[in-house]
Amino acid sequence: MLLTYFDKIGDWNPQLFRELKGRLKTRNLSIAAVIAIGIQILLLLTYSGKLPIDPNVINAPDLQYSRYCTATPPPNAYAPYKQLYCIPDLLGNWVINWQLWWLDIFKSLSVIGLFILLAAGTYLLIADLSKEENRGTLNFIRLSPRSSNNIFLGKILGVPSIIYFLCLLLFPLHLLAGLQAHIAPGLILSYYGGILISCAFFFSLSLFFGLISSGLGGFQSFLGSGIILQFLIFTTSILLSGHDFIFHNPFDWMMLFYPGTLLSYLVKSTYIPVKTVDLDYETLNNFAWYGKQFWDNSWLGISFIFANYLLWTYWINQALNRRFRTPNTTWLSKINSYGISVSFIAITTGFVFQSGRHGRFEHHLFENLIILQIFIVIFACLLMVALSPQRQVLHDWARYRHQNPKHSRSLLQDLILGEKSPSTLAITLNLVILLAYIIPSIFLVPLHNPWEILLGLFITSNILIFYGIVGQRILLFKLPKPSLIATAVIALLMVIPPILFGLLELSPDDFSSPWFFTIFSLVVFENYSQTLTVTSVVAPLLIEWIMIVLGVFEMSKHLQKAGESQTHFLASSKEYSSTKIS
Repeated sequence: MLLTYFDKIGDWNPQLFRELKGRLKTRNLSIAAVIAIGIQILLLLTYSGKLPIDPNVINAPDLQYSRYCTATPPPNAYAPYKQLYCIPDLLGNWVINWQLWWLDIFKSLSVIGLFILLAAGTYLLIADLSKEENRGTLNFIRLSPRSSNNIFLGKILGVPSIIYFLCLLLFPLHLLAGLQAHIAPGLILSYYGGILISCAFFFSLSLFFGLISSGLGGFQSFLGSGIILQFLIFTTSILLSGHDFIFHNPFDWMMLFYPGTLLSYLVKSTYIPVKTVDLDYETLNNFAWYGKQFWDNSWLGISFIFANYLLWTYWINQALNRRFRTPNTTWLSKINSYGISVSFIAITTGFVFQSGRHGRFEHHLFENLIILQIFIVIFACLLMVALSPQRQVLHDWARYRHQNPKHSRSLLQDLILGEKSPSTLAITLNLVILLAYIIPSIFLVPLHNPWEILLGLFITSNILIFYGIVGQRILLFKLPKPSLIATAVIALLMVIPPILFGLLELSPDDFSSPWFFTIFSLVVFENYSQTLTVTSVVAPLLIEWIMIVLGVFEMSKHLQKAGESQTHFLASSKEYSSTKIS
């Protein structure tokens, strides 16, 4: 019977069959079972030790305190922090808040399961991809007639199969703890659904990271899993700190990628007070998106988290399929980048319009827009890396583009949609999409001077376009590692000028406002809007436009020359060969 199922798996997904056959060994399953049983025993012993000592035991103290007792300590009695006084029932047994006890076990198992599933699963997937690359078998997989999605599904389901088996052994205790904590079964199922969707997101991201970081060798698995581990540690500490886990700014988007955020809805359904559960689920009442506070509704909030996961899993899979089938091309197609830009700005802008903890809506909104500007800078830098073709690709494009038939698309269309053309115009269009979405959003809220915000974002966009030109131009040089050098140069251009201006104590009201040549233009408007003059704003803008025009002109001349030289070289070689034969 088991062999029949394996045959069916092999027919449906040969990659999954290959992974399961190599990993589901008795030794591996036994180790996973021992670890799972050990975790559950240790967890139960730990929480049992937090219960008060049985009063019927000899030499048991008469006055005991525990987190799981139910009475307020006597006025003159000392009680540790968050400990309650234990009182007996009519049978002489302690009155215990078993619902809270099971809820703590449920939360602990949830966090342990997240760390094991995501961190360990990420490490295994990246390490497996690295081994396939080193052995040369990854190219054979690329030649498979199966679709990329079928291959990746086999990897995601098969490589961490031992991790899945371990978590499956933790499932009965986790489900029992949730039911004993009086959590609605529907919410528990929604939490499991959220875990599955988050695995699809993080594991797809891990495979993509493994494909683009093959040059790191064996270190890439430690780097990828380490980043995920740090993210889990940071977000878990925020969620379980017992305080407000909402930033009230665009950083709240980060919490949507943490599956543990769903725990707040599950804990809320128990009706245990916030001060008791160490998770401030009342924060959900202040969680706003475009000013609408719908997060306190469990199903709406859960649906939004699911939609966020599904949206970005789709875009990652688009990039993953492209990188897998054509490893020598850019990470993203230009048409996909425009859709990603719309998705990015539509979601992050919604977190800007939050009132904050202490009122001052306009000041808080300006701070949120500065954070949004930082997000845009990071996003634009990722687009530069993902859309910029390498030197040989650009030279081939410059050489062969004029050989296309007359009915082919124009130069403008090629720059916007072409896979091998320079990325400058595509990056510019992506920034235009971001600004086009932000502009009406800014004017829909009560701001004293929205034009300052728009002007600051526009100046930052000019600087980013110039950085994109610089990065693409560096890739045209014949260098050993042009992508790494281009990244380093752009990073220095972002960091060095602000440090230098700070050391020289240059204020934004000085001649030509040097701070407008950095990515901190909104900060300038926030702190020095009263002292800025028209000249101090217009002069940097004109200089930036001149820099952009000169950069585009120089790069186009270089590509034109490269195409002509290649064509001339081939024509000369052909003429020489004909002369020699004759």
